[in-house]
Amino acid sequence: MFANASLSFTRRDPLSYLLLVAVGCLVALMLPLARLAMEHGLNALAYAFWQALGGGVLLWLWSGRGGSSVPFRQTRRYYLVSGVTAIALPNALAFLVVEQVGAGLTATLYALPSLATYALSVVVRLERLKLLRALGLMLGVLGCVRILSPDTEGVGPEMLPWLMLGLLVPVSLAIGNVYRTVAWPDGATGRQLAPGMLLAGAMVLLPVLIVQGQLADLLVPNWTVFLVLCVQAGVSALTYRLFFELQRRTSPVFLSQIGFVVAPVGLVLGYLMFGERFGLDVWLGVGVLMVGVLLANRHN
Repeated sequence: MFANASLSFTRRDPLSYLLLVAVGCLVALMLPLARLAMEHGLNALAYAFWQALGGGVLLWLWSGRGGSSVPFRQTRRYYLVSGVTAIALPNALAFLVVEQVGAGLTATLYALPSLATYALSVVVRLERLKLLRALGLMLGVLGCVRILSPDTEGVGPEMLPWLMLGLLVPVSLAIGNVYRTVAWPDGATGRQLAPGMLLAGAMVLLPVLIVQGQLADLLVPNWTVFLVLCVQAGVSALTYRLFFELQRRTSPVFLSQIGFVVAPVGLVLGYLMFGERFGLDVWLGVGVLMVGVLLANRHN
């Protein structure tokens, strides 16, 4: 089905784990930045557009020094599908949800793609079915479910519709995790693919803004938002450059565990930056999630 479905992955080493933690922390930082910008007048879709465009332009300027290794005609489909599944759809939804439920709870959605990514990887034979890994990933998802349960302190029933909408975020990310590996263009580098994915995501969001009559919302309303967008552009560029290096070195399932870093870091950032408070049950869910991560990576 895919040309590169038989890819072999570099064995996980300390650098891979360091990249996993670094990317997870950077993704978690995007959510409070988004909330800050929206609290100062920018809507979610416009923020998703500027996040993708700013990061993409910075990476394109950087990668341009070394030239492109693969012609655009051979990578354009990869950019489009990757841009939709990893940038346009999940980020637009996440930034919309973060405005309603906060940065902490939105961050937990990023831990959910792991099980779906593993299932897809088994289907396309990127991974073998391993009981301990499957149990660990399911335990991680169970921790997220505990965090998202409406009966926990800090999670009201009025948040449930937004959290259900947010479940499209992990679905999209899981599809993208597998696609980017199995369809990786021969001869392409992460340095080339990262800006292409971000810019494609921005180009997908632009017609959506036009159709919805929100083109005027792209205007930056004040200096606070402008500064946030500048920071976000730098964070995005660094995030997705490291993200593609992690994807190159490891498997889609290992990559998907970025979310297990995003969830607890996002909860902490939500508390520190916005005073978001959660009860013992939420933190218990974080603990269960972390145990799942340890099991999923044991002897893999």
